[in-house]
Amino acid sequence: MVDFTKRLKQKVIEKKIEPSEIYNSLDRRSEAGPLRDSQEKILTEWFNDKRDQKNTIIKLHTGEGKTLIGLLILQSKINEGKGPGVFVCPNKYLAKQVKEEAIKFGIPFCDFSNGRELPDEFLLGKKILITHVQKVFNGKTIFGIWSKATPVGTIVLDDSHACIDSIKNSLTIKVNKNHKLYKKIIAIFEGDLKEQGEGSFLEIESGEYNTMLPIPYWSWEDKKAEVLNAILESKEEREVAFAWPVIKDHIANCQAFISGHGLEISPTLMPIDAFGSFSNANHRVLMSATTQDDSFFIKGLGFDVESVSKPLSDEELKWSGEKMILIPSLIDEELDRDAIISWILKPMARNFGAVSLIPSFNRTKQYESIGAHVAKSEDLFESVQKLKNGVFDKAMTFVNRYDGIDLPDDACRILILDSKPYFDSLLDRYEEDCRVTSDIINIRIAQKVEQGLGRSVRGEKDYSAILLVGGDLVQFAKSPNTKKYFSSQTQKQIDIGMQIAEFAIEDSKGIANVNSYQILVDTINQMLNRDEGWKSYYSEEMNGLVAGDGKQNVYRSLELEYRAEKLFSIGEYDKACQLAQELIDKHSSDKLERGWYLQLMARYKYRTSKVDSNSFQKIAFQNNLQLLKPIDGVSYKKLEYMNHNRITRIKEWISQHDTYENMMLAVDGILQNLSFGMPSEKFEFSLQALGEMIGFLSQRPDKEIKKGPDNLWCGVDDYFFLLECKNEVNDDRPEISKHEAGQMNSHCGWFESEYGDKRCKRILVIPTNKLSYHGDFTHHVEIMRKNRLNKLKVNVKNLFKEFAKFNIHDVRNQEIQKFIDTHELDLESLKEKYSENYKKANK
Repeated sequence: MVDFTKRLKQKVIEKKIEPSEIYNSLDRRSEAGPLRDSQEKILTEWFNDKRDQKNTIIKLHTGEGKTLIGLLILQSKINEGKGPGVFVCPNKYLAKQVKEEAIKFGIPFCDFSNGRELPDEFLLGKKILITHVQKVFNGKTIFGIWSKATPVGTIVLDDSHACIDSIKNSLTIKVNKNHKLYKKIIAIFEGDLKEQGEGSFLEIESGEYNTMLPIPYWSWEDKKAEVLNAILESKEEREVAFAWPVIKDHIANCQAFISGHGLEISPTLMPIDAFGSFSNANHRVLMSATTQDDSFFIKGLGFDVESVSKPLSDEELKWSGEKMILIPSLIDEELDRDAIISWILKPMARNFGAVSLIPSFNRTKQYESIGAHVAKSEDLFESVQKLKNGVFDKAMTFVNRYDGIDLPDDACRILILDSKPYFDSLLDRYEEDCRVTSDIINIRIAQKVEQGLGRSVRGEKDYSAILLVGGDLVQFAKSPNTKKYFSSQTQKQIDIGMQIAEFAIEDSKGIANVNSYQILVDTINQMLNRDEGWKSYYSEEMNGLVAGDGKQNVYRSLELEYRAEKLFSIGEYDKACQLAQELIDKHSSDKLERGWYLQLMARYKYRTSKVDSNSFQKIAFQNNLQLLKPIDGVSYKKLEYMNHNRITRIKEWISQHDTYENMMLAVDGILQNLSFGMPSEKFEFSLQALGEMIGFLSQRPDKEIKKGPDNLWCGVDDYFFLLECKNEVNDDRPEISKHEAGQMNSHCGWFESEYGDKRCKRILVIPTNKLSYHGDFTHHVEIMRKNRLNKLKVNVKNLFKEFAKFNIHDVRNQEIQKFIDTHELDLESLKEKYSENYKKANK
């Protein structure tokens, strides 16, 4: 064998450390061309300005080659002798793709394929280790935790937002309702949970999937010894084993939620310090898409505000890919959610993929009925592969998969986003319920939507029509109050879509036999058939994109939350309280957010003064009724009938909206949530809003005082409507159970004790009108099934559609009364037309 090194004039081969030079020296495959301009620009800036920094965030458009940038940064550090280096993906499937990319580019790497030990080539800093987040962030990680963590020089997290979700999941104990730990926790906290909501607790006992209650922090603290003993009995079981080593000494700093489906126990702050391979790495590089908000790296991964607010990006490249984001209902109200899904996603011959993203398996029935394939966990990647392989006969539906699936090119040319996404975890759902007006929560919702928007456009030359359906999503995307939470790129694309709707209606006027369906089809076809006018218009509009303002206030809020939780976790309670006070004073945008931070203060105070803690909790609950009910309870404020004109209240509700269009957005959002299968919180909140918008005083006793029915309406002729909701039960449920009848009886008794002999219509909102043979009602109760609920929704919408030809703030009382009577929303019609008698089942 010839030793060529002896023939070299320079006897020592110096390893290149400048990334572009490394790339040019690699033995790449022929399809791997030169670096793109944006890649070279990012790598040069990193090498010159950022390579010695601990924290770096790199933002590029989808398809711009973030993976290669991350691999070259790691190779640079290894060549510099500053390994080990590890590249972490959100899941094992994406890790496989990165390995294929490394092979294509000729970048040497190692993995776990030859065993369960960390490869020597990685430990010695000779090769990049490519792995996935579940391998790095769990209590039994091969990388070790706390003082036993493996030292790492540089770590790169690809698709970092998805990684955060995976880390949170790995540190959460989740067990279903049949698990012994669930039953033990229920037994320990039964009394405390009943105090928080007797009706909700009964629903949890009956197994209602989405009903949940938080375990109060004071009960958790006082009974932590019992909790530890209960968990210890299950610590070797898979649901517990991977989180336990990290949180076992920090159980007091966890929070727990019980639902009819299961139990979740998770840290109040992710203990990222436990994973020294990440937290102590000399250099941490996060990869992020340009549409994603990086604020959550502050609290989620402990990144500093400076690195989050000043990422590495190619500012000259304003946008990438072509998204025709359409809201069909803006073309015609007939093009609502149900119509679009049933029409566009039915089986047909296609030469491209049609895909829908939906938030919950509760919404799948309609898709299955029209012949669409609903991907399950077990066939998820097979379903994705079918689309990539050109199998398009059936539309594909993915449930709550807003990231982690890539559908480039013909795999998906039409994408439907059906309704606003739900959060997965009970903790996230609780926070969403409590902080509906919070910038932080709305940014997270917008981020989830944008992750969904990115599934079908995976590169600069990719294109897709994206249809937004569902009143809550349309309202969120279109309303100025919430549209601002999207990236400037997405805001511009939504604006383009709204302009398209106007243009399509305008240009179709005078054309014979053209209906709204044809207008939508023709518009989508212009994009699919690569109409030059559309392409030029889109480019011209997107080139005028102006970058959005920074989010310094949000950054500061998250930084304070992170620091406060960290101080609390190490016993610095007074310092944690000082930061909580700053959040209350400077970052409470309204009463709901103020309440949230007051509860944070109350939780911190409980370690030093239970009296002070309860005082803060009382004020928190007064500001925000979604929060924990204080230890010594609250008094009920009855609905009092006042001779206040119903029409005046309707006008007051309308006055909250500046235009007819924005009013109808609010109407549609409320009515969309009044659908069987929606989470109970959204349904009950919208039922309260419905009462208010049609002129009633409306209240949620079960939410406000943890007793009584879900909804109570009053304010017209001193007459009450008591509404109890069972909207999440299966549509094919054969009968009303004895347990549900008992709950209704309890609420009827509560009303009698509070209001005496006041006139009242008692309504159970449920899909069936058949009462179990073993159940009985103590009062006269009627049933509102789907058909009656839909009739109510249609009539309410038609009532407000009457305002289209008026200035909505200047309609005479006589006109509004005529609208009420015409659409059967007068008091007598509400009593008679929207509920029916129940039937008793035979033995």
